[in-house]
Amino acid sequence: MTDRRVVLVTGSTDGIGRATARALAAAGAKVILHGRSKPKVDAAIAKLSEELPGAELEGVSFDLASQTAVRKGADQILSRVPELHVLINNAGIFTDERMLTEDGIELTFAVNHVGAFLLTELLTPRLEASATRVPSRVINVSSIAHTRGRIHLDDLSLALAWTGYAAYAQSKLANIMHALELSERREPAKLLAYSMHPGVIGTKLLRQGFGPVQGATTEVGARTAVRLAGGEAADEPSGTYFSEGTATQPAAAARDAAARKALWDTSLRLAKL
Repeated sequence: MTDRRVVLVTGSTDGIGRATARALAAAGAKVILHGRSKPKVDAAIAKLSEELPGAELEGVSFDLASQTAVRKGADQILSRVPELHVLINNAGIFTDERMLTEDGIELTFAVNHVGAFLLTELLTPRLEASATRVPSRVINVSSIAHTRGRIHLDDLSLALAWTGYAAYAQSKLANIMHALELSERREPAKLLAYSMHPGVIGTKLLRQGFGPVQGATTEVGARTAVRLAGGEAADEPSGTYFSEGTATQPAAAARDAAARKALWDTSLRLAKL
C-alpha cells in the first residue's frame, strides 16, 4: 500500500477474515478487527501482534444479529478512528436451525445482509469523507451460492420454505445486490462498492454448511479483498463482482435493477433507517 489506510474487516477473528486482516496489516494498513466475542477479538489481535511486530491493530466487538449492537459498534468505530477508507463486510454464518433475532429477522439474513447493510449505511459518511486521495471502498464477501439464491421479498425470513442452504443463498445474493445498488447510489469519486466469491475455502463456515469439504487456504480466499482494498486507483468499475479474483457477471437475479431497488427499500425498513 502506498500510504496508511484504515480498514475495518468484519468477522476477522478466524478464517478468511483473519487472513485478510493479516495481509492488510502486513501491507501497512491500520486494521480494525471485528468479532462477536471480545475475548476472541483480543486473542486475534494478540496473535497478529506477535506475528507482525509494529502492526497497527484495533478491535471492536458486537453482534451483527442485533441492530442495537450494530449501532453501538458503529458509534465506537466513529469515535475511535477519524478516517476510514475500507469496509470489508466479511462476517457471515450458515446455520441448520431457523431462528429469529430480537429484531424479528431470520438469523442468517440478519447477520449476512441486514447487519452489514446497516453498518455500511452508518459508516458511509465517514468512508466518503476519508476519500481525499482515492475513493474509499466497500467490499462485500459473497459466495458462488448466490447463483442458487432467490430474494423472497414477501417472506425474507423463509417461514414457508426454510432450509439452511436457501437462507444462506438468499443472503449471499443480497450481498451482491447491495454492492451493485450502492455503486449506483454513491459518487464513484468518493466510494466504490464491490462484491466477491472468494473460492471454496477451507473455513469453519464451509464445514458447518457443507461438511468435510476440501477447500483452498484462507490466504487464497483473502487475495481478492486485499487487492480491492489497496490504496492504488481501482481498475475495475464500482459494482463489479469477482469470482476467485476474476471480474465476471453475477447471476441474472443480482442484475435485476427493480429487484435491487426493492431489496434496498426493504433493507432500509428492516434496519429502521
